[in-house]
Amino acid sequence: MKVKIDYDYENDNLLVYKEGAKSKKTLDLDDILIDFDENGDVVGIEILNASKLFNVDKYDLLKNLIKFEAVGKITKDLITLNIKLYLLRRKKEIIKESVVKGLNTIGLKEGEVVIG
Repeated sequence: MKVKIDYDYENDNLLVYKEGAKSKKTLDLDDILIDFDENGDVVGIEILNASKLFNVDKYDLLKNLIKFEAVGKITKDLITLNIKLYLLRRKKEIIKESVVKGLNTIGLKEGEVVIG
C-alpha cells in the first residue's frame, strides 16, 4: 500500500498513513498516536505538535517535507519509535530525528514495525 503524508498547518499535526488501510488499535505515546491493523502492522502515525517535536518551522513541514521514515521496536512492555523527517531546503536534504518511548499498553506482539 502507498504511504501518504499530510500536514495540518493550523493544528501542527503530521499524519502518515497507508492509503486504504483500516485501523483496529491505537497506541498513544503522548503526542504520537500509532494505528495498527488487525495483524499488528502499522497503518498510520499521527504526530501532534510536530514542529515542536522536530524543532522545525511549520512552513518546512507544509512545503519542504519530502520523506518520512519510522522504525519501531516492540517488546512485551515497551515500544521505542525512531522517526526521521527528510526536508529539502535550497536543494539540500536535511534530516530531523526524534526517538519516542512508551509502554506497550495494548499488548502488541514483540518485533519491529516500519512505516515510510
